[in-house]
Amino acid sequence: MSSLNTREQSMGRGFIVLSVANIAVKVISLLFIPFLNRILGGEAGYSVYYSANQVFAFVYVLTTAGLPVAISKLVTELTSTRNRKQAKQAFQMARSFMILLGIVLSVVMAVFSKPIARYMNNEDSWLGILALAPTVLICSLLSAYRGYLQGMKNMTPTAVSQVVEQIVHVAVSIVLVLGLRSKGIVWAVAGASIGTAAGATVALFIVVKYYKQYQQDQRVMHAGEDLCGVRKLTNKNLLKLIVYYSLPITINSGIQYGGNMIDVSIMKGRLMTAGLSEYESRKLHGMMGVTRQLLNVPTALITSLCISLLPVIAGLYAQKKYAETQQKANYAFKLCYIVAVPLSIAMCVYGEPLYVMLGLGSGSKLLSYMSFSILLLGAVHLQSSVMQSVNELFSATLYMGIGVAIKAILNYILIAIPSLNIYGAVISTYISYIIPLILNHICLVRKRGLKIKIVDFAIIPMICGGLMLVGSLPVYLLFHFLLGKFAGVYITETISLMMAAVVGVLVYFYAMKKTGGMDRNDFSLILPEKVRRKFKL
Repeated sequence: MSSLNTREQSMGRGFIVLSVANIAVKVISLLFIPFLNRILGGEAGYSVYYSANQVFAFVYVLTTAGLPVAISKLVTELTSTRNRKQAKQAFQMARSFMILLGIVLSVVMAVFSKPIARYMNNEDSWLGILALAPTVLICSLLSAYRGYLQGMKNMTPTAVSQVVEQIVHVAVSIVLVLGLRSKGIVWAVAGASIGTAAGATVALFIVVKYYKQYQQDQRVMHAGEDLCGVRKLTNKNLLKLIVYYSLPITINSGIQYGGNMIDVSIMKGRLMTAGLSEYESRKLHGMMGVTRQLLNVPTALITSLCISLLPVIAGLYAQKKYAETQQKANYAFKLCYIVAVPLSIAMCVYGEPLYVMLGLGSGSKLLSYMSFSILLLGAVHLQSSVMQSVNELFSATLYMGIGVAIKAILNYILIAIPSLNIYGAVISTYISYIIPLILNHICLVRKRGLKIKIVDFAIIPMICGGLMLVGSLPVYLLFHFLLGKFAGVYITETISLMMAAVVGVLVYFYAMKKTGGMDRNDFSLILPEKVRRKFKL
């Protein structure tokens, strides 16, 4: 057997593997953002990079959001009924579609890079958009392989490739930005964009290697297996299922990222309507971009949970194990709140020292106001994964579309109010998550009979999060007072924040244990064994 890990993993194990990888990826990204922010001339320069990346993100999800999830879901359903041959066939069909779609959208993005940049109200971003165009095709292939291996309940290839991808991306971007910055902001942003393509290319080679090894292992494991009674699907039926699963998910993700593009395109203009100058408007837009990047760090943990959850629930639902489907869905929400609640509270209270530690300048107030969107976004994404697993794909898409439409309308109105300006986007963000949260819950209860406790599981983490704050805030204030007498601002804020974080984590988990919010199984998913033994968790 090869040293490559090709084993099937449980939901909990998959969650751990992806969580560790996503944390590593986001930490690397966080270290990259302050550097990029400074080298591009602050928030105004970062706004150019952010605009180019929002365009890429939108095109990226059109090619990679629906089909990989469809692959994962269909592969899980077919393998759970021992139909492994057609699982591979479904993957190959979907991969061909993704290559074709990737080529078309890469060409469109390259040809129309300048008009798109004008639409985004950031013409300097055109070369960055052009440089990102080939990455769409590379990521299309990459996502297809990841989707297949996730459908086989093996998250290791995705995790390993993500970490390597980010390391290569940052390394190449730094070299190119430093080399091209003398040519101006347009070329510097293009350099950072080329780094994205380099990272994706290396990641593709990694997942292809895992895929080939997995196929070899499967041939050995299932040689001579009796497949009598296995229901086979025609190519036409396989194609129908791929389209049925992928189309609503693609539309769902396209709506979300399309909404982000609309936000970016109208934000600067509405800020100027509120009385701000073009430079001030671009700066605030850049601040919002940095804030969203920071929020992506804890959100990555929820994304890991969603990816791990979908093949598990899809497999159970395909086998008509409805009680287990509900149990797994509820457990996923429990894990979501255990992670999301303390992170939301911490970012709300410690936004300013976090900004100082990362060298991000202004914008900490915006992070504090946006922090609890982590909780709502996590719940909505989990609901969407559950709905996709139980074949409520179009309902999930409709409800997300309603939320995004209301957000765009509210942004247009609220951002132009001088007393609110950029904070109008904060209000609209919360409302845009609350609406699909309620509609998704009603759908799951009434149409599928799944009673998911979207509120109950948050109560104990909220109480323990409050206790965490009671324990950590005095520590932060004490170190801030003592260090402030002789150390500089950066040293004072960094050490104070880190000490408060250590105490906060210990208090939170101890409180969760004592209140019954977490049991041994929960701790085993989140904390290393040495830590659990040391603190008797």
